Amino acid sequence: MKKLLLIDDQQQYLDSLAVYLRKKFEIVTANNFSTAIRELEKDPALALIDIRLDENDEKNIDGLKILEWIKLNKPGISAFVMSAYREFSYAEEALNLGAKHFFKKPIDILSLTEILEEKA
Repeated sequence: MKKLLLIDDQQQYLDSLAVYLRKKFEIVTANNFSTAIRELEKDPALALIDIRLDENDEKNIDGLKILEWIKLNKPGISAFVMSAYREFSYAEEALNLGAKHFFKKPIDILSLTEILEEKA
């Protein structure tokens, strides 16, 4: 079973995603930048990353910084991005940094699982 790192600042959202995805993946979670990097160093096969890890900070785009880190340090990790924000620039930048797919929240869990399995 492949290891999937879920990265989101909203613990309740992480927990709900984990419940569904545990059927197909070994799940590890992180709710901030430093925890995410620590978990990424353990080489999960996949990472699903929220663009904004601090909803109160308009300029906080830690998810993109995590993607940059993966690209430079662990390019073998399949990275996917999610966001409740509709700004196309986030999606475009995420894809330019190597994300395999951009999901809009709320995510349809069936299509999420299918895409993660297909593109991993």
